[in-house]
Amino acid sequence: MGVEMNLPAIGHASCGGHVTLLFTVEDDAPEAHLQGSRGAGICLDTGCDVAVRGLTGDWGLDIRFEGHQGNTDLVREIIEVVAEDLPQIKQKNWTLIIRNRLPPSQGFGMSAALAVATSRAIQRAMGEEYEISLRRSMLHAHVCERRTSSGLGDVLGISAGGVEIRTSPGSPFSGSGLQNGPGISRGWSDSMEVILIWPDKEGHHTSEYINDPLWKKSITQSGDRLLSTLEGKWGGDSWNDLISCARSFVKESGLLNDSSRMDLLNRVEDSIAKSGEDAVASLCLLGRSIIVTKRKLGSEVDFEALIVEIRKTGLECMKVGISDARSHL
Repeated sequence: MGVEMNLPAIGHASCGGHVTLLFTVEDDAPEAHLQGSRGAGICLDTGCDVAVRGLTGDWGLDIRFEGHQGNTDLVREIIEVVAEDLPQIKQKNWTLIIRNRLPPSQGFGMSAALAVATSRAIQRAMGEEYEISLRRSMLHAHVCERRTSSGLGDVLGISAGGVEIRTSPGSPFSGSGLQNGPGISRGWSDSMEVILIWPDKEGHHTSEYINDPLWKKSITQSGDRLLSTLEGKWGGDSWNDLISCARSFVKESGLLNDSSRMDLLNRVEDSIAKSGEDAVASLCLLGRSIIVTKRKLGSEVDFEALIVEIRKTGLECMKVGISDARSHL
C-alpha cells in the first residue's frame, strides 16, 4: 500500500524598491487597476525577498519578517488579491519568510516591492509560469497598493526598471492576456551607485498626502508642469533635467515646507559639501528620506567618503545600485 506524500509547495521571489522624484495623483477612476500616477523616479536593485512554503491542509498564514519589520496587514491584503485569481491557494497552510532589506514607510517603495515579491513567490509555488507570474504579480501589487492607499505609481515604475518615467497611470499589466497597461512607463539603465539616507523614525503614511484634496491638487499641478518638460526625451541625456525637476517639484508642491524634510536635506547637503564630492541630494517621495546620486552622469564620486561624512550626522544610510531597465517587458 503506497503512502501519499504531502510535499510542500515552495516558492521564492525578490523585488527591488523604487524612489519617486516627482509625480501626479490620478486616482479618480473607479477600478484600482486604472488608478495611479504619472511621474519619474529611480528603481533600486535592493528591496524585498520572500520565501513561501505551503502545506496541504486548513487555510492559514504564518508571516515572519527578517531584517526591517514589515506590515502584516499589507501581506494579508496581497494574499487576498492573489486568491481572487488563484483560489486554490486557500487549500494550503502557508509560511512566509519576508526579508526587508530597506526600511518601510520611508519612500523606498517597499510596500510595492513586498507585494510584488509575495504575489510572485506564491504563484511560483503553485507552478505558475515564469513570465505570467511576473506580469500578474505587478497587477496584484498595483491593486493592493491602491486598495490600501500605500502607493500610486511604484509598481508601474518598477515594471520599467532603471531610471524610469511614467507617462500614463495605472497597472503596467491587465486583462486576460496581461499584455499591457493601462499604465505606461519606460526606463533606461545606468550602473551608478546611490546612497539612501533616512532618520531612525518612520515618515508619514502615503495616504496622508494622496487622500488629502489640497495636497493632491498642489502635487498634481506641479507634477503635470514638470513632466511636460521631461516626456519628449528619456535617456541619459535627460539626467540633468530630472535632477533639476525633482528639486523644483518639492518646492512647488509644498512638500519641502515640512521642517523635518528641510532639516534632513540641509544635513545631507552639508555632508556632501564637506566631502567635496560632485553629488546631489534629492527627496524620496513620499517618505522622509534622501537619495544621493551623481550630479552629472560623467562625474567621479567617492561614495564611501560620502558615507563617512553622512554617518557623522547620526543618520542611517546604505549604498545600493540602480536596477536594469526591463526592455523585455
